[in-house]
Amino acid sequence: MSSTAKTISGEELDRKLDDGEDILDYLDLEHPIVKHHPPLQKRVTLTMPAWMIEGLDAEADDLAISRNAVVNTWIAERLRATQRREPVAA
Repeated sequence: MSSTAKTISGEELDRKLDDGEDILDYLDLEHPIVKHHPPLQKRVTLTMPAWMIEGLDAEADDLAISRNAVVNTWIAERLRATQRREPVAA
């Protein structure tokens, strides 16, 4: 199967995009190439007292999200606040 897409230079494609022109004739919609780059993640293991786990689980239930999502959200908030050097409520 051959592509019906027309060829175009990068500069010409940029110009057409900048000018708001239609570029569909230059795209191979029958055979698209989609690259998926998942975010880099690393696994960590945390050991904490049972009362902390119970608190995380209660918060997760209230928010209808996983315990892992609660931990990620709280740590992300703390890191953003630290990067902005804002006071964090204890």
